[in-house]
Amino acid sequence: MGASLLAVLAILAAGIAVFGLASTQRLATEAMAAQQRIEAFSSLSARVNEWMLGRLVPGTAAGRGASPSESSFAVMATLALLEALVDEDLKAAPDTASSSQRERQVLTLARIRGLFVQLEDSMNRVSPQSPGAEAAMNYYGTQVPALIAGQIQQDARRRETAMASMGHLRQTLHRLAIAVVVATPLILAALYALLVRPLIARLQGAVRGDASGAHDELSLAFARIRQRTARLDRRQRRLTQEYARLEGTVDERTAALSHANAQLSQADAERRRFFADVSHELRTPLTVILGEAELGLRDTDPAHHGTFATIQSRALRLYRRIEDLLRIARSESGLLDLQRERVDLAAVVRAAEADLAPILKRAGIACRISLPTVPVTVIGDADWLRQVFAGLFENAAKYAGKGAELTVTCQTDENNVTVVLTDTGPGIAPDRLAGALDRFTRADARAQGFGVGLALARWVIEAQGGTIGIYSPVRDGRGLGLRLTLPRAGGLETTVTREAARA
Repeated sequence: MGASLLAVLAILAAGIAVFGLASTQRLATEAMAAQQRIEAFSSLSARVNEWMLGRLVPGTAAGRGASPSESSFAVMATLALLEALVDEDLKAAPDTASSSQRERQVLTLARIRGLFVQLEDSMNRVSPQSPGAEAAMNYYGTQVPALIAGQIQQDARRRETAMASMGHLRQTLHRLAIAVVVATPLILAALYALLVRPLIARLQGAVRGDASGAHDELSLAFARIRQRTARLDRRQRRLTQEYARLEGTVDERTAALSHANAQLSQADAERRRFFADVSHELRTPLTVILGEAELGLRDTDPAHHGTFATIQSRALRLYRRIEDLLRIARSESGLLDLQRERVDLAAVVRAAEADLAPILKRAGIACRISLPTVPVTVIGDADWLRQVFAGLFENAAKYAGKGAELTVTCQTDENNVTVVLTDTGPGIAPDRLAGALDRFTRADARAQGFGVGLALARWVIEAQGGTIGIYSPVRDGRGLGLRLTLPRAGGLETTVTREAARA
């Protein structure tokens, strides 16, 4: 209710202001219009007197310098001005009574115009000193001045009425403004005393948790707020403790990680030194053995020649294995370069088969190689490809079993060359195929070796833009298959490039 009263007071104040401005403007306009008509009627009377005096006494000061036609034009212009003012007043008539008065004023002006025109015609027909002229002027003098005086008195009353209305309106608005000014603080004081002050007191009591308001809804609400605030404070303290503990844990883990990184760096450096030492310690005696074997091959005894040839081939194979070991270690750091050149793939496969022929023979593996008679040229590194196929032949000798058969076939298309190696051995269990090409992974935990052969083959093939896949079984639940795809050389020119290949 208090808010509604304040709203009503605001609307009332705005309405009073709008009404006061509109009424004041209307009354002021009416008073100014009445004053203008009074001045115009006075000017008309003066113009007619000047005209009459100029006709009667042409040499007087009043008529000197102005011809009769000019004086007549001045009278008609003043009449036109009065008619325009009365017409505007007639359009602004607010009610019927005022409108009828203004219409009578229009008729009066028309009568004055007619009497002046009649007087002017009479004066133009006779001499100014003739009895006819004197009679016309006397008739005009008995009619027109009374009409003009009546109109002036009527407009004077309207002016005074408008001014008095403005005074009464100003007093009324003043009283209303005082009433609004007095009522507003009274209503505000009543609102404060009846509503705001008791509410503030209840809020303060609820905040303090006074027993007098323990069962009040507001007190209960504040009690819940205090409880939740206390819980939030406890949670904040726990979060702060947990955050401090977490920062300590992060610092500990960071220190441990830094220590582990330092250990890894040290281990990597030791690994590099180890492989460098292995390279030096193993290649030096192998170089001596290869030199002695080369001297022994000069012996003319056929038995000795065969023995030394076997020693030389085995030493060369051991030398390549040492190089493989070093290359694997170096490839982990991304420092190994692979050649990219045109390679006859059939020649590489047959060379690898020749290297492993004694091992395949001792293992009882029959090897059937079916390659195209025309050269099949791919882009790659001949030495590494030979090592890949040699390693695959060696795996067959190790795991296929005695009496197994190893088959090598080749397929070509416009862009690639695909070599498929299959054996009739036991194969690999399906659950172990997914990681068979990963480094240090063995299909059979009981088998010997380090699990690097297939991983090395995968790395070499993929580093040269090819792919390798493994599947098992091949046929009748047995066998292992490897599919190697390499980019075909096609019509490329014979070039040799080197690029850094990361393992």
